[in-house]
Amino acid sequence: MPAEVLIETRGLHKHFVGRKLGFGLAGTAAVRAVDGVDLTIRKGETLGLVGESGCGKSTLGRAILRLIEPTAGVVLHRGIALTKLNRAAMRAERRELQIIFQDPFGSLNPRKTVGATIAEAYAIHRLGGRAERARWVNEMLDLVSLPRDSALRYPHEFSGGQRQRIGIARALALDPEIIVADEAVSALDVSVQAQVLSLLEDLKARLGLSMLFITHDLRVAAQICDRIAVMQRGAIVELKPTAALFAGPEHVYTQELLAAVPGQISSSRAA
Repeated sequence: MPAEVLIETRGLHKHFVGRKLGFGLAGTAAVRAVDGVDLTIRKGETLGLVGESGCGKSTLGRAILRLIEPTAGVVLHRGIALTKLNRAAMRAERRELQIIFQDPFGSLNPRKTVGATIAEAYAIHRLGGRAERARWVNEMLDLVSLPRDSALRYPHEFSGGQRQRIGIARALALDPEIIVADEAVSALDVSVQAQVLSLLEDLKARLGLSMLFITHDLRVAAQICDRIAVMQRGAIVELKPTAALFAGPEHVYTQELLAAVPGQISSSRAA
C-alpha cells in the first residue's frame, strides 16, 4: 500500500509582477516562478526537487509553507487546505511544517545565543517554562551531535557545518512532521556535506520525518531522495522514483541535467 499523503499541492501558482520597459513605455510583466504544480509528499519519504538556479524550486518550497502567499492553487496538509487558513490556524499548523535554510549563517540571528535561537520556537508557541525549554534545547543539541555548552555561544563561533546543525536543531524543535530543506548543504564543503546528509538520513529514520529536499546537485539528490521531481521554468516536467529517474530519464530537460554531471552518479537509490 502506498504511504499516507501528508502534503499535496493542486495547481499551485506563484507569480511575481515586475516592471517591464519596451518601446519607450513602462509596463508590468508577470514572472511565473511556480506555474501550476501538482505534487504529493508521502509519510516517511524524502521527495527531491531538482532543477537549475532560477527555475522556481525555493519559491515552491516557501509557497507550500506559506512563507510567501501562493497566487493560486491549493496546498493540503493531511487534507487541511493551508491556503485557506487564517493566521491563528496557520500558526498551529506551522508546528508540523518547518524549514532548513540554505545559508547556515545568514539564517541565524548573530545577536542571539544558540540556546535562545532554538528556544524561540517554544516561546512563539507558548510551550513549557524556562526549565523545560532549557531541557528541550539540550535535547535538540544532543540530537544534532553538538555539545550542550553550544547553547551559550553565538553563531559566529561555529563552523559552517556546525551552524547548519544548529539550523536543523531549530527546525526540529517543535517535532514537525514535514521539513523543507532548501539547498541545505549547497553552501558547505563536500566533506561537511556528507556529514550533514548522513545526519539528515539518520534523523529521518529515527523521527519518521518527511522531507521536501530542494537541490541543484543531482549527486546529492541520488544519495538522499526516494523520489525526484524535476522542475523547469516553474513547472514539474518529470517525477519518478530515484532509481527509475536515473535509469531512464524521459524528458529532454532531465536528460540534459544528467548529461551535465561529470562521471557516473551512483547511490543505493539509483543503483
